[in-house]
Amino acid sequence: MMAGAARPAHTPWRDNVEAMTFAIVMAVMLKYFIVEAYKIPTGSMQPQIMGDQVVGISDRVLVNKLVYLLRDPQRYEVVVFRNPLWQRQNYIKRLVAFGGERVCIRNGDLFITPPGAAPEAEHVARKPDPI
Repeated sequence: MMAGAARPAHTPWRDNVEAMTFAIVMAVMLKYFIVEAYKIPTGSMQPQIMGDQVVGISDRVLVNKLVYLLRDPQRYEVVVFRNPLWQRQNYIKRLVAFGGERVCIRNGDLFITPPGAAPEAEHVARKPDPI
């Protein structure tokens, strides 16, 4: 900058517009790339996560969108994914098995058979205490 050159004067109006623009850009970046809130539409995860459109009860969850770029999903995590046939519908479910595993529910217990293993290799998948 040259000596004696005057800096352009900022008006309160311009400062407010700049601040609002920055806030909107940050909110959009946050929503689409980092974290997003989802409303629970059904009661399929009760009693942990509530949702019932008839009664008007709807819990909300915040979804971390970056976590699976850093590590693989883990069993019993709550995941959000889109319906492959209708992309506007989100599913919020608990992950109980991975690709290739066979799952069987008997008397409320979850039995997992690893991919390519004989049926005798079936074992009960127990949730860790913190979950």
